[in-house]
Amino acid sequence: MREISRVVRRMVSTLQRFSFETRNGESYSALRPNSYYQKKRSTFKGTTFSHQNQLPSLPVPVLEETLTKYLESVKPFCRDAEQFEEQERLCQDLVQKEGAKLQERLVRYSEKSRNWLSEFWDNQAYLEYNDPVVPYVSYFYAHKPLPTSHAKIQTDPLIKATAIIVSVLKFLEAVKDEALPSEHSGNTLLCMNSFQMMFNNSRVPGDGRDSNVFYSLYENNFIVVAFKGNFYKVLTHNASGDVLGPADIWQQLYKITANLDGQVRDNNKVGIGSLTSLPRDEWLRAHKELVTNPLSAQSMEAIYKSSFMVCLDLDTKPITLEEKSRYAWHGDGINRFYDKPLQFFVAGNGNSGFLAEHSKMDGTPTLHLNDYVCKQMHSLNVAEFLGQINCSVAQNENKPQYLPFFVTPATRSHIEAAQVGFHKRIGEHHLKVWHYNKYGKNFMKNVGFSPDAFLQQVIQLAIYKYFGKQLPTYEAASTRRFYKGRTETGRSVSTDSAKFVADWENPDVADSQKVASLRSSAKAHSTYLKMASAGHGVDRHFFGLKNMIQPGENMPELFKNPLFIYSSTWLVSTSQLSSEHFDGYGWSQVNDNGFGLAYMLNKDWMHINIVNKPNASGLSVSRLHYYLTQAADEMFELLDSDRKHHSKL
Repeated sequence: MREISRVVRRMVSTLQRFSFETRNGESYSALRPNSYYQKKRSTFKGTTFSHQNQLPSLPVPVLEETLTKYLESVKPFCRDAEQFEEQERLCQDLVQKEGAKLQERLVRYSEKSRNWLSEFWDNQAYLEYNDPVVPYVSYFYAHKPLPTSHAKIQTDPLIKATAIIVSVLKFLEAVKDEALPSEHSGNTLLCMNSFQMMFNNSRVPGDGRDSNVFYSLYENNFIVVAFKGNFYKVLTHNASGDVLGPADIWQQLYKITANLDGQVRDNNKVGIGSLTSLPRDEWLRAHKELVTNPLSAQSMEAIYKSSFMVCLDLDTKPITLEEKSRYAWHGDGINRFYDKPLQFFVAGNGNSGFLAEHSKMDGTPTLHLNDYVCKQMHSLNVAEFLGQINCSVAQNENKPQYLPFFVTPATRSHIEAAQVGFHKRIGEHHLKVWHYNKYGKNFMKNVGFSPDAFLQQVIQLAIYKYFGKQLPTYEAASTRRFYKGRTETGRSVSTDSAKFVADWENPDVADSQKVASLRSSAKAHSTYLKMASAGHGVDRHFFGLKNMIQPGENMPELFKNPLFIYSSTWLVSTSQLSSEHFDGYGWSQVNDNGFGLAYMLNKDWMHINIVNKPNASGLSVSRLHYYLTQAADEMFELLDSDRKHHSKL
C-alpha cells in the first residue's frame, strides 16, 4: 500500500498547472502545456478560439433603464394601481439611495473583468448549490433511434456504443486541433469558451463550494466506461497518439461486458457512482473518506482525467418517451458518475442519450456535440462500419483497466444512504412528455411568427387555462455574444401576454382581436428576449447589484419587497434546445412549487418535457399536458382560419 501511495504522490507531483491559452481564468493540470502538443500536430488549425479576444465584454446596464424594464415586467402581477405605484416608489428610492452606489461599484468591478457576472454566477448558481446535481441541476438529451437502414447498429448496444465513442472522438480531435469554426448567430460571433470546458475534467465536491478540475486533452487519451456500477479505463488512442479504430473500441467494451477478466461486481455491493447523487456536503464527507485510500484516490483521479464517460445499461430497455426521458435524466443512480460533464449511455435495446453536469457549460455547446454525434452515426456506411468492427484484433491488445475502490464500512453506509435518497428524490418528481405532431416551426413561420415566441404563447395560454392567471415564467436567453457569456433571464410574462391570454379566454372578444393580441404578445416576447441576449435584461443586473452590497450594509427595500421577490420566483421555468436527432430533452423544475418545461421545436412537431414535484406543489403534469394540447389546437385553428381568410382577399 505504501508503494501505491508513493506512485500516486509521484504522479501528482509531476503535473503542473497551466492557464488556458484563452485566459479564461481557469487552469489545467498537465506535464506540458497545450501549445507543446499543438505544435506537433500537423492537423492543428487554431481557428476555434481565434476570435475570443474580439468578443465584447458583458455590459453593465444603466440602472434607470433596468428599473423601467422591471416595472413593465411586474405590471401583470400587480393587483391594482396602488400596488404598482408602490413599485414605482421603491424603484425611485433605489435610484436616490443605495442604487447609485451599488451601480458605481458594479461598473468599477466590471472594468477589472471582461465578464463581471461569470464568477458570481458560476459560484452562486452552481458550485455553492448544495442540492444533488441529479435531478436538480443536470440536463439530458435522449437520442432518436437511428433509421431502419442502421438497425444493425441501433439494436446492438455494444455496436451503438462504439459508434457513439468513435463519433465523439472525432469531435474531440477537432477540439484538439482547434478546427471547429467559431459559431455565429447571424453575423454575430459567439463565445467558444465552453468547448475548452467539455473534455477531461470533472466537478469535485468542496467545503461550501465545489470546484472543477481540468486536465490535458492531449495527455489523457482514454475514457471511462461504467458497467454494473463499476468503472473501467478504456484506451481511445495508441502509443503514437492515433485514434483507435472501431474494432479496438468494441473489443474493449466486449471484454468489460463479457467479464473476461472476472472483474464485474454486483452493482448492489459497489456503486461508487451513487455517491455523486448525494447532497454536495454529504458527498464531500464521503469523498474525503474514500480518497484517504491511495488506490481509491488513483481510481478517482482516472475518472476525473478521462475524456468523457460512457455508461452501458444492458439490463435497461426504455421504450416510451417518458421511459427514455427518465432513463436519460437520472438512470438507476448507480451506473453513473454525475460529476462528469459529459456522460453518454446506451441501453440494452440500443436507445441512447446524454447527461451533462451544468456548472461550466450551458446547453448550446453540448447540443452542438450531440447533434454532431447523431449526424455522424446517421452517415455511417453500415456494412463498412460492421466490417471494421469484425476485423481481427490481437486479443491481448488494449485491455480495459478495472478501476478499484477500497470500500470501508463507512463508505458502504454512504453508498446505501445515497441510493435510498436517490430513489426518494426521483420518486417525488413526476414527468410527462408532451409530444405534439399536428404542426411545428414550418406552420409558425408560414403564419408570420418566431417559432420560439409562438411556443411561449402556447405555454402562457396553457398556464392561464390551468390557473386562471399567469405565473412568473423564465426563459433562458443566451448571452454567448459576450466573452464567457452564459445566460440571462427572459421574462415571458408581459402586459401584452396578459392581454393575449385574457382576450383569448373571453368569448366576447372577436377572433380577429384574439389573433391580433397573440401577435402583439409574441412580438413583445421576441423583443424582450433579444434585449436579454444583448446583455440588457433585468435579473442578472439585479443579481450583480446584490453582490455589490458589502457586509454590514442593508439590503435595499426594493429587493426585500414581496412582489419583487415573487416576480422572479420562477414557477414556470422554460428553455429551448432543439435537434431533429433528439426525442427527449429536459431537466428539473427551478422551483418546487412550479413546473420545469424543457422544449424542442422542430419542423413539424413540438416537444415539451414537463416535470414537477406534486407533493410540494399540488400540481399535475397530466393537467398541464391537457391544457398545452388545448392551447396549441385552438391557436392553430384560429391562425389557420385567419390565413385562409386573408388568402382569399
